[in-house]
Amino acid sequence: MRRPAPLLLALSAPLAFAAAAGCSSRATPPTERSAAPQAEATPTAPASAAPSLPAPPAADASASAAGTGPATSASAAAPAAPGASASAAADPAAPGAGPADAGPLPTVKVANIGMHIGGGPHDDYTKEPIKRSVAPHFDEFRRCFALAEDPAKGGDFGIDLRIEKDGGKAEVRKPRTALKGEAFTKCVVGVFERIDFLKPRRGPTVVSYSLRFTP
Repeated sequence: MRRPAPLLLALSAPLAFAAAAGCSSRATPPTERSAAPQAEATPTAPASAAPSLPAPPAADASASAAGTGPATSASAAAPAAPGASASAAADPAAPGAGPADAGPLPTVKVANIGMHIGGGPHDDYTKEPIKRSVAPHFDEFRRCFALAEDPAKGGDFGIDLRIEKDGGKAEVRKPRTALKGEAFTKCVVGVFERIDFLKPRRGPTVVSYSLRFTP
């Protein structure tokens, strides 16, 4: 048997090595190379990066706790100061104020002592609507008496009233009294001005009406 020449052996050795290397590279599974890019494509977010709800501002919380926030500002401004209305109710002589709510009634008796119908007749039938109109206001006259300068002293109060044919508010004229006190006089006149008179018996009527205050 003939041995190969040394030159052929030397040339065939590199070729055999290259062939073996190529086979080994094809036999290597591609899992290791593909796994690395896949791991890089889906990075894991750190736990501290999770979103959290913002806490309410401390100033708003303290304002709400103190009752001074926007929810309570409107209600705090709503109540009006009662001083003006209370003083008006307590003063029977104030314009538009009725003495009916001015406290306890003074200890005084009020009575009608005279009624003169201008031009007559002077019978009870003609006077009856006027009596019925004024009588429910006697307690208001009693409250006015508390404004007299000397409430321990009694006296009379006279006034002229013109009542139109359909009744209603009368025209009040010529108040007269010996009782002193401007506030008292204004109060009594104010009561007469607020009365809604019944329809007179005989058309427009002028009447002279008198009250007596007896402590």
